[in-house]
Amino acid sequence: MIKISPQRDMLASAIRTINAITDVQVFDSNESDNANYPQIIVSTGSTVDSQRVKNEQRSSYTLYVDYFDIKDNDHGQMMDICFSIREYLKYLKLSNYYCQSTGFKQIEVIDNSTSQSLRHVTITLDYNITERSFI
Repeated sequence: MIKISPQRDMLASAIRTINAITDVQVFDSNESDNANYPQIIVSTGSTVDSQRVKNEQRSSYTLYVDYFDIKDNDHGQMMDICFSIREYLKYLKLSNYYCQSTGFKQIEVIDNSTSQSLRHVTITLDYNITERSFI
């Protein structure tokens, strides 16, 4: 079995989870499509240096979920999907690591940087991931 990095594992698990919740297109930040909306882009932030907890090595990671939709589309449906994403990603299961959510934040803005006005919701979720256990 090939062991992938905690960030890659977290990103892949988040994309699988979001795909199970909604039929909105989900992209890794490296693959996003700027032409079709609605769409969700998932990326990870920088890590905080590993800290030793009793018999464990943990690191802190941040997951960013950016949801874009045309401003005039159904706002209620978008908020329902955002709620579901937040709730499911609080209990994110990784394939190789133990992951615990430590908090989240959600911000909504109107994005006028494209030819059409977009509603942009950013959900930021923080996690502690146990990378190694010492016995």
